[in-house]
Amino acid sequence: MKKIMFFLSLVMIFSCKSQNKKSMLPLIDNHSETFNANKFPDIDKLENVNKKTDSGFIEIMKNKNNISYKFTPNNSLFKIVKVYYLNNIIQTKGITLNLPWSTFLKGTWYEFDEKGNLIKEVDYDKPYKFSFEDILKFCEKEGIPLTKGPVLQSTGFHTTITRRIENEKPIWEIEWLKKPSLVENIILDGISGKEISRKESKFINN
Repeated sequence: MKKIMFFLSLVMIFSCKSQNKKSMLPLIDNHSETFNANKFPDIDKLENVNKKTDSGFIEIMKNKNNISYKFTPNNSLFKIVKVYYLNNIIQTKGITLNLPWSTFLKGTWYEFDEKGNLIKEVDYDKPYKFSFEDILKFCEKEGIPLTKGPVLQSTGFHTTITRRIENEKPIWEIEWLKKPSLVENIILDGISGKEISRKESKFINN
């Protein structure tokens, strides 16, 4: 019996690792933290910091209200987003898709007060029974390419995945370059995964 339980545990572990490996989902937790300003001295001058590292790409922006930190790991479809108060205490953190433009908030996001106390948790995956992992399978089946790792501005067309609540129902939207001059837009039901619409439009590369 012990051998059977041990075997099942190994199967579950490797299954989880396989799923995480496919999208390289970064880990995020609900613990308070502080921004290490010593690592980025230029940020005190209200300057943006963009830095490539061995493990990924860092983007930091500071304004009169807060400090924004983004890290995109290599070979991942996601980026970690953390916003800090000006006292360097964490304000909010979570995960988004790795694109530089707006996509969607993934998983659970955490919000803190200025003392670092956790005050709010929101699971943005909850309404979507047809999960992002299901979207990955759909894209693979349709031959839709997804760019992993850091995606910078002005690097061509990259497949965009967004989601939203429309008419009180969750939906997914995928836009991808089907041909060099043709963009396809696909909308799926966020509960069943059923295809709602599929449209094509001309792509003009400016």
